[in-house]
Amino acid sequence: MTDFLHLYQPLNLALIDFLKQLNEKDWQRATVCKGWTVKDIAAHLLDTSIRRLSLGRDEYQYLQHEFATYEELIAHINNLNKEWVTASRRLSPNILIELISKYQDDLLAYFETLDPFDMALFPVTWAGKSHSENWFDIAREYSERWLHQQQIRFAFNNQELLDPKFYSPYLEIIMEALPYTYQKINAEIGKSVAVEIVGPAGKRWTIKKDKRFWAFDKNNQQADALIYIDQQIAWLLFSKGIQPEEAGQFYQIHGERPLALPVLNMLTVMA
Repeated sequence: MTDFLHLYQPLNLALIDFLKQLNEKDWQRATVCKGWTVKDIAAHLLDTSIRRLSLGRDEYQYLQHEFATYEELIAHINNLNKEWVTASRRLSPNILIELISKYQDDLLAYFETLDPFDMALFPVTWAGKSHSENWFDIAREYSERWLHQQQIRFAFNNQELLDPKFYSPYLEIIMEALPYTYQKINAEIGKSVAVEIVGPAGKRWTIKKDKRFWAFDKNNQQADALIYIDQQIAWLLFSKGIQPEEAGQFYQIHGERPLALPVLNMLTVMA
């Protein structure tokens, strides 16, 4: 288990400090999230804090939903996001910053009350989990909050969150999706795939096929397929911010190319 709670406060402060520097035009700048401005993503960060506190801390369910398919769930989440972002466009940047600051701090305080090994409200589905412990869900939440702040900063070519103290933990949690990405990939028992994120924040992760599943191989021995991915592009690639065919100059494959290619389609967000 990796403790992510200590990372929230510096990440939260970095967001507030950055938002306070923006002028009126900056808030309307386009982002890598199609159709969303900087202000829209900031509003979404507020929504995720408030929604989580309502459901978890306050045990408040406005509507009960049952979804027959994963696609129905995603459509519902996308609709909730759209409704909130649209309504939030009437808020001033000052009000938005004040609310984000308060509720992201409240969210951290709530997380600190949770037993890390109790069952979380939501499973980390992109890692193939039907149930997750709180520590893993808290780590997932860190990855989401890092990602959305990075999407804001990317619009200004700001590199602060690519510092290893912020980016390495993000990479650690999203790489939990790697074995699940390969569960439907046929390969001989013993075959292995390694992913190396190249840059100060990166490292190498290796998975190996056993009788039924792919699992992490901590020995990191020579793999049958190895893919190097530039850290500048890794977060974009795994969050659908860029398509694999657009990222060709940022990765290299060695060994069995067909075995490495599924890495490029790994998804680490609800989408």
